[in-house]
Amino acid sequence: SFLFGFSPVFEKAKYNGYSFTFIPSQNIWISKINGKNAAFSFLPNEVENIEVAGDITKRLQEKLEIDATSDLNSSYKEAIALAQRQMGLTLGNYNVYLRAGFTTNNTFNFPVITCKNSTISIPVVYFRYENTTKIYMEKNCIIAEASSNADFIKVKDRLLYGTLGVIK
Repeated sequence: SFLFGFSPVFEKAKYNGYSFTFIPSQNIWISKINGKNAAFSFLPNEVENIEVAGDITKRLQEKLEIDATSDLNSSYKEAIALAQRQMGLTLGNYNVYLRAGFTTNNTFNFPVITCKNSTISIPVVYFRYENTTKIYMEKNCIIAEASSNADFIKVKDRLLYGTLGVIK
């Protein structure tokens, strides 16, 4: 088995003029974007091919709050929860509050958030399992579909890179 985290060499990468440094202990890439540190699991070139329809990234820019939701009994609930937590931590550096919820009543005291709640000022991102990996609009709602644990983290990174202007 291959051991991570024992190499003193920090990996570096560049994309669109942004520099990325790999932090092995946390298994994340860090980049200074708009004067703040942002963390990602994948580099931009690993997620740039994920299809993002229409003006989705514009809808996520310059918001005070973004709501994220998913199905309570999704088979990928751990990956979705991780994606939402990571997205919330990164957006928090830019004073954007990510409010996480579920599409139905739940015993976790999480708010019920559905696509019906999506507005221009507080967009909803609905993380949903499908056998494709893509991001598109349905009415006012941003649907982030993925077909595996890793792909949920990838769509999260793709949304962040778009929102922060790294991927145009």
